[in-house]
Amino acid sequence: MTEHGPVYNVASPALAKHRAKARNGLTAMSRAERVAYADAVEAAVLAAQRRQLRTASEPEHRPNCASRSWANAPGEVGEAVREQQRRALAACASQQRRARSDVEWRTMYEAAMDEKAKRIADELWEQAA
Repeated sequence: MTEHGPVYNVASPALAKHRAKARNGLTAMSRAERVAYADAVEAAVLAAQRRQLRTASEPEHRPNCASRSWANAPGEVGEAVREQQRRALAACASQQRRARSDVEWRTMYEAAMDEKAKRIADELWEQAA
């Protein structure tokens, strides 16, 4: 019997289980089984890629300079430093949000709601006058 679909050069226990189910064709499988089969193929391919990357690649050596980049043309070093600063500033707000406790969030929420209520009351007072 011929195998349906592409032949992958990856293997895993989950993939072997789904390949056995797919011997009668993918149409014989339910939608959930086909999705699980696709997930097993993806997981096996990603695992193979990670193994290959670990064995074949060397760690990237960063230059020992202020810009931490390989830029050496006029203007490139300054642009590399500005890009690093932009990324650091963009990450700063989320770091601060993650560092807040539940009490701080509750206090900030209550203060914002009090300010909103005061603003609405002031607008209604002005409209009535």
